[in-house]
This record gives sequence, structure tokens and C-alpha cells, in this order.
Amino acid sequence: MFSNAYSQNSNLVFLPGDKPYNQTFNKWVEEWFNWFLSIGDINGGHPRNSYSPEKCSWNQTSGPVWNLADGADRANVDQPEIRECKVPAGKALLVQIVGSNCSTVEGYKNEQELRNCAVWILDRAIISASIDGTEIMNTIKNPTDKDKFYIKPFDTNVTYAPHNIYGYKPGTYPGMEAGYFLFVKPLKPGNHQIEFKEIDENCPEGILAPTCDKRDTHVLYLLNVV
Repeated sequence: MFSNAYSQNSNLVFLPGDKPYNQTFNKWVEEWFNWFLSIGDINGGHPRNSYSPEKCSWNQTSGPVWNLADGADRANVDQPEIRECKVPAGKALLVQIVGSNCSTVEGYKNEQELRNCAVWILDRAIISASIDGTEIMNTIKNPTDKDKFYIKPFDTNVTYAPHNIYGYKPGTYPGMEAGYFLFVKPLKPGNHQIEFKEIDENCPEGILAPTCDKRDTHVLYLLNVV
């Protein structure tokens, strides 16, 4: 699916050092995680694991950023999961490619334990992403993208809603977050495509062994900006 075109500029995306809409990139990541955890997973209906077009608008705010659900784990990532989504014009788009939010409710007792959880498989992840056929990041073609797009672990508060996807006790807890995010500047009205893929280079594809904490994803969003 990915084009050979490769963009080294930031005309299409915000980078971690930017302050989109006068907030740090980390703050928007924090808000993405809280949005993600605000959606109940009743009967397995969370948009990460059971996507349908109407879920693209769930729990969105009136602010300038529209959050997109990240991909579910896939045994075979050769073909993407295709997701249709209608987005209001003028909204930036934020989606996690791979990351982690960890908190004390999971049993982590100190900052080092939270940090170890937050970095998870991030050093092993192979990542690529494109907007309308132009690759924005590809850590095989350009290994420096690992640093360019990395959100380093940062302290935060993690809020779990009732019936959250992880099944943790609702409430707000001290935590830490890190990962790789695609933060797309507002797209012109019309049809657009956002595609992203992540694989764990140290886990054989299709094998979910107990010793291999694997997460592979591949998503293609077909967007209608109106």
C-alpha cells in the first residue's frame, strides 16, 4: 500500500517538539489516552478491537483535535484493516501507532517500574506511516525516524472509565506514557487515506508465544473530511 514517495518535512504532521494549538505534544498524547480509556468496552465493542464507522465519532470533543483508534493486534499484517471515518473539516488527527500507558492500578510501585512498562516493545518496533500515499515515517528506510517521532516516557495521570478496555478499576491514578504517534495537520475537505503499520522485529509473525509479548498492527483509514 505504501508509496515510494517519502517526506522528510513536517508540512503534513506535527512533530514531538511542536506545540500544536498551544499545548505540548505530550499533552495531546495524554488526552488521546484518556479519550481511548473513556470509551467503554461493553461486549467487546471498543473501536480498537471491533471497529465500525459510527464509532469514529465516539467521545470526540469540540476541540481542534480528532482522535483515531489505534489498530488491533493482527496475526498477519500483510493486508491492512480498512476503516471508514467521517471527520469534520478543520480538525487535526491524532492516532497512536504503538505505545503504552501504565499506572499504579496495574500494580507498578515506583517510577522505574512504570518506565519499564511504558517503553514496552518500543525499542523493537518497526514503524511506517503514510498520508495520501506519501510516507511520513519509515524506520527501515530511515532509522532516524525512531528518534524523530518518539514520545519519551513522561509522568501523567491515567483515568480509567467504567467498563474500560483493560478492565481496571475506574478512577485516576499516577502513571507514565510513551510511544509513537501520528499527528496529522488538518486535511482539506474531501477523501483522504491514512495508513500505518507496526511490527515487533523480535517476534516471528503469527506466533504469540508466552515469552514474546508481541503486538503487530496495520490500519488503513479511509477518511471523508466534510
